[in-house]
Amino acid sequence: MKLASVGSKFVFVLFFALGLALAAGTPAGTEIRNQASAKYTDSSGQPQTTTSNEVVTVVQPVYGFTITPDGTEAAPGQIKTGLQGAPVYFNYVVTNTGNIADTIQLTAPQGTADAFDFSSVKIYHDANCNGTVDPGEVEVTSVRLDADASTCVIVEAVIPAGEADGNTGHANLSGASTGDPSQTDTANWARAVVTSQAVLDAAKGSSPSGTVVPGATIDYAVHGSNKGGRAAGAVTGVAVVDGTPTDGILIADAIPADTTYVLGSASGTAGAGSVSVIYKVGGAWTATEPASGSDVSEVALLIAGAGAFFPQGAQYRLGFQVTVDAGTPAGTTIENTATVNFDASGDGDGGDTGEQVESNTTRTPVGASRAVLNGPAGDPDSDGAGFSASYTDPSGTTWTYAETTDTSDPRNDDAQRINEAVHGGDVVYFKNTLTNGGNVEDSYTLDVGGVPAGWTCQIMAADGTTPLANPVGPLAAGAALDYVVKCTIPADVTTASDTDLTVRATSEGDPAVWNETHDVVPPVQSGYALDLAKDGASGDGDPANDNPAPAAVDPGATAYYGFEVSNTGQNPDTYDLGVTVPSGMTPTIYPDPDCDGVLDSPAPAPVTDTGLLDPGEKACFVLAVEVPAGAPPLTQDPNDPADDNVTITATSNANPAISDTITTDLIVNPVADLRFTPDRNGTVTSPGTIVYTHTVSNLGNEAASVTFAESGSTHPTWTYQISTDGGATWTDVASAAAINLAPGASQEVQVRVIVPDGEPIGAIDTNRITANADYPTATDDSAGVTDTTTVVGGDLRIEKRGETCADAACATITSADASQAKPGEYIRYTVTASNIGTADLKKVIVSDPLPGYTDFASVSASTTVAGAQLLFSTDGTTWSPTAPTTLATGQAVFVGLDSNADGAVDENDLLAPGASLTLIFTVQVQ
Repeated sequence: MKLASVGSKFVFVLFFALGLALAAGTPAGTEIRNQASAKYTDSSGQPQTTTSNEVVTVVQPVYGFTITPDGTEAAPGQIKTGLQGAPVYFNYVVTNTGNIADTIQLTAPQGTADAFDFSSVKIYHDANCNGTVDPGEVEVTSVRLDADASTCVIVEAVIPAGEADGNTGHANLSGASTGDPSQTDTANWARAVVTSQAVLDAAKGSSPSGTVVPGATIDYAVHGSNKGGRAAGAVTGVAVVDGTPTDGILIADAIPADTTYVLGSASGTAGAGSVSVIYKVGGAWTATEPASGSDVSEVALLIAGAGAFFPQGAQYRLGFQVTVDAGTPAGTTIENTATVNFDASGDGDGGDTGEQVESNTTRTPVGASRAVLNGPAGDPDSDGAGFSASYTDPSGTTWTYAETTDTSDPRNDDAQRINEAVHGGDVVYFKNTLTNGGNVEDSYTLDVGGVPAGWTCQIMAADGTTPLANPVGPLAAGAALDYVVKCTIPADVTTASDTDLTVRATSEGDPAVWNETHDVVPPVQSGYALDLAKDGASGDGDPANDNPAPAAVDPGATAYYGFEVSNTGQNPDTYDLGVTVPSGMTPTIYPDPDCDGVLDSPAPAPVTDTGLLDPGEKACFVLAVEVPAGAPPLTQDPNDPADDNVTITATSNANPAISDTITTDLIVNPVADLRFTPDRNGTVTSPGTIVYTHTVSNLGNEAASVTFAESGSTHPTWTYQISTDGGATWTDVASAAAINLAPGASQEVQVRVIVPDGEPIGAIDTNRITANADYPTATDDSAGVTDTTTVVGGDLRIEKRGETCADAACATITSADASQAKPGEYIRYTVTASNIGTADLKKVIVSDPLPGYTDFASVSASTTVAGAQLLFSTDGTTWSPTAPTTLATGQAVFVGLDSNADGAVDENDLLAPGASLTLIFTVQVQ
C-alpha cells in the first residue's frame, strides 16, 4: 500500500509537558561533582585534613520517545467505526522519554492486511488534547518536545465512498527521533470498520490544558453526536438506577485516581431523549448526589428512550469537575476516558461491534509544587518542635544554641544563636536541616550570606568534615538533609555585636523558591592575651612582681634571667620572643622545661618563640646575655626601673597587637678568653638545608687569630659548611680562612648543614664546631658550639580519578576520565591516600560523599599495609569491616585504616611511609 498523501504541513514545536515521568533521568548538561577528603594525625601528633582533586562529570544526551496506544495490524490498538465517505479519528500521545529536547518525525503509512486504503490520511496536532480537530489546529509532520514532555496528535483517515459494511482499513502513526534516528516507534496501528448504521463518537477535553498542582480544579467535558447513517437506539437496561433498570444511551466517566469529584458540578444535555445525571456510589448507580464528593466513583449522562430514538446529527454533552488530591506527587499523570454505550443494530443489547465507544484519553500532568524548608537542626519549619540545641564538632567541642522562630513569616524565617563565648581564631559550627516541602524531587543551592571580610564559611556534611558541593540533593518530596555551616573567624577579629550569617536554600527547579535561616554568632571577643613575667609570677594578674631580679657578671661571663610566658587568651597561640640588651652583648633564649630559672646542661637548642601554647598553658625560658670580654663596667640601680638595660618582649604571633614586656638590670664587672656560642638545635626535611648562626667573641685583652675545625658527625653523607661573611661565601669548616678579632670584638659565624635525600625521619646528627684562638703572647684558647640536627617530615597525599562505565562492574568503560556520562551509566571513583613523607601517619580516615544526581552502587577498599584491615562507616564514628550497601543523598562513606586489626580506628593505627589505602566508590547516574 501507499503512504497517505499529505497537503500543507507544519513542524510543530512543543515545550508543553503533559507528563513528568522523568524517564531518562538527569538532564543533559548537568554537572556531577565529587571530591574526597581525609583526616589523619601527623608525625608531630597534630590532627590534619586534606582534600582530593575534584572529578566533574557532564551528563550526556539520551534520546527516546514513545507513541501510544501501541498496536499491530493483526491486533490494532484502536478500532473505530465510520460511515462511507466520512472521516474517522485516531487519537495518539507522543512522549519524549529522553533527557534532552528532540524533534519526532511523524508519518502515517497505511496497512497491507486490510480491505481498502483510506482516501486520505492526515496528522494533526491536538493542541488541547480534547480528541477533536478544532479550528486552527494544523496538519503536522513532526513535533518538538522538551525532555519528558508529551503532546496529543490525531490521525484523520477518510473512508472511501461505496465501501461495504464490515470492510476494514488500517493506518499507523510512525515516528523517528531527529537527535538519534535509530530511535523509532512504528507499531501503533489503528483500524476503521465501515458501517451504514448509527455511529456515536466521543471526544473528551479537560481544562486547564497545562499542569496542575494539588488542590487545583480540573474541568472535564465529553461530547459527541450521531455521525452514522441512521438513528441510534436504546440499550435495554443500560443502567440500574436506584434499583430500577432503565433503557437508553449511557455516557459514563470514571473519577480519575488522585482526584475527588466536586459536588454540584455535573451537568448534561442531549438532542433527544430524557436526560439525567447519575452517580455511582458504592458500586451502584443513583440519581441522588451524595453528601461527599469522595463517595462518587463515576459520573454518567443517562439519555433515556425507547427504540431508535437518537436521530442522525443529534448531539450530547456531559461535564463535571474534580479537585487534585493533596499530596499527589509531581510527575503523576491524571488520565480520564469516557465510554458511550448505545444500540446501532436494533437488537437492544449494546454489545455489537461499534456499540461501545471510548473517547480519547485526557492526560493532565501534576506539576511541581516546589517548597523548601531550611532551619535549625531538627526544626526546618520553625515551629519550635524537634529543635536540636547542640552539636559536637569534629574536634570534640560541643556548641549549644538558642532558637528564635517566626511562624508568621511566609518563608518560616528562623534563627539559632550560639550560647558560648566566641573568640577571634575560633572555628564555629551550626547544624541545620533542609527539607523538600514540595511534591517533586528537587536539588538545592546552599549559600551563606552576611559573611564578614576575612571570615571563611563552608557548607559541610553533617559530620562537619566532608565538604558539600552545590547543588545538594536531589531530595525526594518530604525528604530531609542535615548539613553544617562551618565558619573560621580570623585570629585578630573582634566584634561589638552579633554577626548574622544568612543561609539561603534555593530550589534548582525554581530559583524563585527559597528559604533562609539565620545562624547567629555572638560578639566576637579577643581570642589572644598573654602574661610575661619572672618565673612563678605569670598569670597572677599582678604586674608589680613581673620583672626578674638584676644580674651582676664579670666581662666575658653570661648573665641569666628566668622568665615565663602564660597564654591567658582563649585560643592556642605562639609568642615571638624579643630581647634588648646593652650594646655589644649577645642575648640568647633557651627553653627551661623544669621552670627552675637555671639553664639546663647541656643547653637545649635556642628558641625565638614559645612554640604553640594552649589556653592556660605556660612555658618557661632562660635568657642568657653574654657580656663580651673587655666590656666596660656597667653600674645600675637595682631599685630604679627607669635605668633598666635589659628588656624581654613576648608578642602574639596570631595578633601582633598583643604583647607584654618586662625589664631588669645587667651589671657588668670586666676577663680575657675566647667564646663561641651558642649551641644550635634544628629540624630539617630530607632532602633539605638548615643554617645555624653562631658568634665567636674575643674576650681577651689582645687581638686573636681564629680558625675552625669540626668533629663528632656520625653521618658521612651530610655536608657541613661554614661562612664568616654573612653567608656570601661557604667553605668546608677546616678550610675556612682565619678571622682576626680585636679585644672585645665578636663576629657572626654561620654553619650550613646539607642533608641528602632518603634520610629517615628521626635521624639525628650532632656536630661540634670548634673555634681556636691564637694570641700573640697569651695562652691560646678555644671554644666550640654543638649543632644538633633532626630530620622531620610526613604528609598524606590524596588523589582521585574517575571513569564512566556501562555496567556496575566497569567491564565496559565509556569515558576513561569520567568527564561525561549518560543516565543509567556508572561512575567509578578511585581515591588513593598515600603517605609521601618519611614518618608514620596515624588514624588515617578517607571519606567521599555521594554526589548529586546519582544513586549508590557499591564501595570497596584495599591497602598496602600488611596484616591491616579496612573498616567502613557512614557517620565517621561507628565502624564495621562490612562495606555499606546503601547511602542516602548527601551522606558520605568513610574508610579507616585499622593497621593492628583490633576493630577500631585510632592513634594506634599507622600508615607507614610509602604505604597507601585505596577507596573504590561506584555510583549510578540517575
